[in-house]
Parts: sequence; C-alpha cells; structure tokens
Amino acid sequence: MSDIDHLVKAIDPVPHAPQPGPGAGELRAAIMATAAPPARRRPPWRAGALALAAASAATAVFLSQAAPTETPSPARSTGVTSLSGASVLLAAAVKADAAPEGAYWHLKELHAGQRPGPYGENGDTTYHLETSSLFEQWVARDGRTWRGFRQLAARPLDVEAWRRDGSPTEWPKGRDPGPPYSTSPGESLFFRNKGKPRLYWSAMPLTLKEIEELPADPEALKKRALEAIRRDKGAGPARDALAGTLSSLLYELPVSPQVRAAAYRALATLPGVRAEGPATDPRGRAGVAVTFLTQGDRTPRTRLIIDPGTSKVLAAERIGLPDGKERRQVVLESGWTDTEPSPPSAG
Repeated sequence: MSDIDHLVKAIDPVPHAPQPGPGAGELRAAIMATAAPPARRRPPWRAGALALAAASAATAVFLSQAAPTETPSPARSTGVTSLSGASVLLAAAVKADAAPEGAYWHLKELHAGQRPGPYGENGDTTYHLETSSLFEQWVARDGRTWRGFRQLAARPLDVEAWRRDGSPTEWPKGRDPGPPYSTSPGESLFFRNKGKPRLYWSAMPLTLKEIEELPADPEALKKRALEAIRRDKGAGPARDALAGTLSSLLYELPVSPQVRAAAYRALATLPGVRAEGPATDPRGRAGVAVTFLTQGDRTPRTRLIIDPGTSKVLAAERIGLPDGKERRQVVLESGWTDTEPSPPSAG
C-alpha cells in the first residue's frame, strides 16, 4: 500500500470575500442602524473543552495512521512532522470529493482583531480590546443570496487594568459604524440581497453559473486561478498569490465537491508546500497545519489549518503581506446544506 493509500485510509472517504459584492452597502447600512445589544451572555471566545478534546483525538488518529513520506531526521521526535504537505492535501481531496451537496451554500466566518485603543484612563488603567464578529453568506442553487452579521462580545486584553478602570461594559467605536463595543453580543442582522449579486474569486467577478462551470481538473483550475489573480493589481506576483487564491475555493465560494477536491490536488502540486503537524485555530479547534512558501524568498504566505475528520478548512492565514500585517479567517462553517438561511447565532 502506498503512502497516499495510507493517508486516504486514515481519512475515511465517506459521507469547501476577497472583494465585497453589491450587498456590502446594504450590510453596512444595516450595521449602522443596529439597536442596542441584548442582555449579557457568556463570552463566545471560550472554546468548549469537550469539542477540543474530540478534535484533538481526530487529529491524533489521522497523524498516527498516516504513513510518513519522508525519512525522519534525528532532530525529529516523531513521524508527525515527516508528513509531506502534499500528502495531507491529497488525502483531504479524497474526503472533499465525497462531501454531500445540498440546496444552499453556507459560509460562516469569525472575524477577530485588536482595537487600536487604548481604552481606560492614562497610566496603569489603559488596555486594549479584542473584538470579534460573525459574517454569514447563503447562496441558493437559483442564485439567490442572503447575508448576516453579528457583533460578538468584546473583551479586555488586560483584565486587571480593565478592573482598575471600573470594569466598563461598553466602549465607543470612534469612526467605526454601529453601536459601541460591548461585553454582550449585539443584535443579529440578516437580509436577502437584491438583484443578482456576483461572487468574487480574487478580483474576478463570477456568476453562480460560472462558478459551477469551474474545471475539476487540477491543472485547468490552476490556469483559471492565474486568470483571476492577474485581474487583481494588488495581488503581487501571480505565482506567489496562487496558494491563497486556490485556497479560497476550499471554503469561500459555492463550488462543487469535485472542484473543491481539485483545488486540494492543485495546491498539492505547488512548490514549497509543507506540513507543520498538529495545530489549533483561534477557537481552540484542533487540526493539521499546512504552509505554502513563495518561490522567491521562501517567506510563508498562506497557512491553512485543516480538520482531518472532515477535510474542511478551520482557519486561513495570510502572512508576509506588503503592509506587514497578517490576515486571518476563522471558518466556523462552510459547505452545502439543506438547512434554510437564518440570522447568525452568537457562537
């Protein structure tokens, strides 16, 4: 049995915006008109210990059963780090190819970050906030789309300084739209987009029909990805942006399971792909990290954390961007479903 066969067996193959679309203006207007947040509830940033343990166990099974594709060096303590990134991606492709379809494509993302601040009085009472929000998008087979947004509870990064500041429960947003940041989650916003909005792949606008017609052949898919990248003037060298653009097909766009599997296989052919081994996303969910390096300076550009049990992307990070910042997308849900569109929940 080959190394890939071992990996495929380990992941039982039984039974996933760059540019804002036309609905972005409606969403912004809805956010600005949001009412005051409801009653306080448990902060959403605390991951459940039971869920983390289950995810960790799935990762352990995947890594222990997968055969190494390189000979471990003496410096490596286990065979985990000897897995090649290509092998992990090819095994994920098998799982993705068998994923179920449904009436709606559903994407639910968590956007988190640190507010500029600082908040509080001068001196030892100043602190920064970590804020987060949920974004959801639903796409029906007939092209109808819905969007949802919910501001989640904010938390002080320095709890002691926050207490010295009087433990406030709200903070002004300044120039940002909407109500103040709060220790309670905000109201859910949910609406159907008007007209026939386009979806974006890099800087390339696509209709749902065009997305459905994307090739399921890895090499043909790479060519189409390069076309999309060349429309984006800020993407940099096309080859360096290829990993990020292909990765978006794994969780952002409503592609078929076959195209999603082809995206995994296309990513596996890129130079500089490597497996980092077990990793956790910002929500504490366990998975396997795969990093893609540029062909030039070998600086990490794209890092994915993949759930070995489902092959779905848990988080996608862009590193070494021209502005020196890092961008992170935490993917809570992504895939085809028969569940009807609904307002975002708090978790």
